[in-house]
Amino acid sequence: ANELRKSLEKRGSTVHLEQMVGGAYSLYAATIIEQLGGIHIFLADDRDSAAYLVNDLYELLDEEHVEFFSSGYKRSAAYGAEDAQGVVRRTSALNAISNFKNGYLAICTYPEALAESVAERVELVELSLKLKVGDKLEQSSLVNWLMEHGFERVDFVYEPGQYSVRGGIVDVFSYVESKPYRIDFFGDEVDSLRRFDISSQLSSERPDEVEIVPNMMRKGDDERVSLARFVGRATWWMSDGDYALRKVMDVRRRCLEQASDEEDARAIAARLTSRPRLIEDLKLCSIALLKNNIRERQAEHTITFDTTPQPKFNRNFELLADDIRWNTQRGYTTYILSHNKAQIERLDNIFHQTGHRDVVFKAADMVLHEGFVD
Repeated sequence: ANELRKSLEKRGSTVHLEQMVGGAYSLYAATIIEQLGGIHIFLADDRDSAAYLVNDLYELLDEEHVEFFSSGYKRSAAYGAEDAQGVVRRTSALNAISNFKNGYLAICTYPEALAESVAERVELVELSLKLKVGDKLEQSSLVNWLMEHGFERVDFVYEPGQYSVRGGIVDVFSYVESKPYRIDFFGDEVDSLRRFDISSQLSSERPDEVEIVPNMMRKGDDERVSLARFVGRATWWMSDGDYALRKVMDVRRRCLEQASDEEDARAIAARLTSRPRLIEDLKLCSIALLKNNIRERQAEHTITFDTTPQPKFNRNFELLADDIRWNTQRGYTTYILSHNKAQIERLDNIFHQTGHRDVVFKAADMVLHEGFVD
């Protein structure tokens, strides 16, 4: 871990993590993130892999500092069909990057999401609206701002991008929040700010300041940049870099094939990034590669790990007991990961009842998507 940290500290370095498998990837990465700090982007092979990685990092790091940068579409930009929850997660990640000051921030993404360009960071800041209790602001001015930025007026808000008006109260569901805001006006002054539950309509907390962020996907095509450009200097972790970059180009090609004319093609090209653009924007970033296969960024340093996949036992407790016993004899410590204490107790009872009382393992109150032997 120390060797990896020192390698990634060098600006623009590329490091190959040889023989890194399973949950060891998440475990070592989390250790480096806490030591190095800064922004870390994880590029998985697909949406499911990115989601599993997010869950691992939730376990290993502070969940508030882990984000999922999703595609704004249900499958990809090539198939259309905007995904409301995807837009929310995407905007939340961009907002976290934009507001990042110190500590660490981990962002997990995948090729289809990376392919879609984003608004410039300065635009995200300029287009967001911050409100504090006591601010001088007419209710009509807030409503006009919401209309101009694509928010939909409804009777009762229930999803991001909506607002409602009742007397001197404006309810707003920002694109970076899991709950909507209730803004009370007293004349031309913000009298109180509350978050509230959609179902019960009861207030959950009273923040002193709130930020309303619109849907950045509805921005025009001018001044769009890649995620790498938006983030700036960061550490990137890639499972299969060449595959991911080829997938980005595939999304771009499929979308351009659907263009109706040259003007439409230019608009599509502006909304999507490309492999050359990403490589250029990653020039000053450190990259950790599980596969050393990016021709434009060949690793100048290789760190070889001694990890192998966890054997599959398929509920064969005899086989599991023999494996733990054999590993103990060779000096290994076996950890069983689970949040369920009853599950650990049941496993311990099974070993005792089947005559394997000499089987020794340690329980850890956590889970990882995949096990490993190190």
